Amino acid sequence: MVKTGKKIIGIAGLVLAVFNLLMFFSMRPCWSGISKTFGYTNGGSKFILDFPVYLCIVFFLIFISELALVIFSKFWKRWPIVYLIVNTILLGGVIAIIVLGAKDYMRFIWVYFFKALGVAAAVGLIGWLLFAYPRRKVSYNKIFRTVGLGLAIICACLYLTGFEKNELLHDPVVYAVEDEYQIVFSSKADSLGWVTAGGKDYYDLYAGSQVSDKIHKVCVPMEVLDKAGGYEIHLQKVIYRGPFGGLLGKEITKDVVFRPIDLSDGLRYFNLSDIHMNKIAACGTEFSVGEYDFLVLDGDIVSDVETFKDANYANEVASLMTHGEMPVIYARGNHEVKGAWSDKLYRFVGSKDQKFYFSVNMGGLYALVLDIGEDHEDDWWEYYGTAAFDQYREEQLRFVDSEIEKGSYMDAKYRLIVCHIPIVYVNYRHNHEYIKKELTDRLNSMDIDMSICGHQHEVLIFEPGLVAPYEKLAYNPEYADGTYSGYLTDFNFPNLMASKFGYIQKESESDKKSHIGLLIEADVDAKTQVCSYINSNGESIKLVNPFADKSYGNSIEISADGRWE
Repeated sequence: MVKTGKKIIGIAGLVLAVFNLLMFFSMRPCWSGISKTFGYTNGGSKFILDFPVYLCIVFFLIFISELALVIFSKFWKRWPIVYLIVNTILLGGVIAIIVLGAKDYMRFIWVYFFKALGVAAAVGLIGWLLFAYPRRKVSYNKIFRTVGLGLAIICACLYLTGFEKNELLHDPVVYAVEDEYQIVFSSKADSLGWVTAGGKDYYDLYAGSQVSDKIHKVCVPMEVLDKAGGYEIHLQKVIYRGPFGGLLGKEITKDVVFRPIDLSDGLRYFNLSDIHMNKIAACGTEFSVGEYDFLVLDGDIVSDVETFKDANYANEVASLMTHGEMPVIYARGNHEVKGAWSDKLYRFVGSKDQKFYFSVNMGGLYALVLDIGEDHEDDWWEYYGTAAFDQYREEQLRFVDSEIEKGSYMDAKYRLIVCHIPIVYVNYRHNHEYIKKELTDRLNSMDIDMSICGHQHEVLIFEPGLVAPYEKLAYNPEYADGTYSGYLTDFNFPNLMASKFGYIQKESESDKKSHIGLLIEADVDAKTQVCSYINSNGESIKLVNPFADKSYGNSIEISADGRWE
């Protein structure tokens, strides 16, 4: 009886040891934060890697010694109770890590955990076969052996042949980039993808060869799709792709009606930023908006680009809102710089030459899309030497200079700037103040009608000429409790931020059941605009300028002479 009790205690300790090891190993997205909590603040590999690795090794050694204790039970004595106590304490530590911050990253951690658990289960099965199975009577049962072998063969065949029903995962999304539309759609299985528009086929190609992938990006000239008024997408599963032959599955097609923008009756467009995976609340903002001309997704649609689903998430949102029937303009956010799939994001959204700054010339609209990149300087400790955005930002200065020199925006009836991180606002750390000043000076010469941004998780209104530039900001008492100190650059164009969860402009705590989007309605001939912030209840929220004693009511009206009311 005593031996049985010790065995139960030993197995319980082993289960805890396995859970602690796998969970801590799966917490890799939080390892830098764990290091910081323990006081490693000097940067470098010792901060980011060494300390958590050492802790992980400790968890592993405890697991190995506990496993040996269970296998070689003659050495048990009092050790099972000791290990159970140790592993229980460590479990408390793991839970504390989750409560103190890792809970915000559990969607990533659980993916890693269950993947590791699957591997552990496979290893455990092998161990069972080696140590326990030969002693079981079932090993002599022919039915058991035959069924087991048959299931193994079937599973192997299904795995090796890639057996999987193919289907379209979401409606296509039509991203506007320069003078082309980049039509993006995804499939359940690796497939070929192409688009038919205006009687011509356009393919998802790599250097002349059709791509076999689950994500498909097909470029079609704007003038072709605008004239055609619709397109057809095609998917065909690749069962086997050999060097001199292959096997393709059934072709899947979908017809989509497309509506290009038309400025003859004015311009209406909708902007969402900083959704952070909450597409239900975000998409709920548009149900009362009615028909509009195009959608802007202004960054941080996800929190990290760790998986295929993360990289594809902007398409899930845009497809729900547009169904591939209108253009979408996408700007990358600082959170979309992070994660294992971040360097593949250009395949999933609008981009140019694998970068996220470009212009758009579309039906009388000129849009300049910019990308500040990370929100701190390149030497910030969280980047552990992987950030080199200064060169990337300098490229964009040269790009804007070339746009000004070409004057391609001069004939546009409406000129729009889209950038996730606000260009006209510099925070208290003075991050990117050089690039923001240089960009502001250039944009001031382009007669910009509107600039939209996100990033701060707020509804902030930057009215030109209202607040003294380069002076520390003070908050409107009606806004109250503002936390973002800093200053504004000397800009001469309207700039609006829409990046907040909640129902009203200022709340002590954001309610993630609602998100706030921005609707802009412009009379491009009269040069007037009406800007409304819409929450998930379909309500236009009351607005004040956070940095000046000024209220706007439920919308901001910008007149032709630049007055805001």
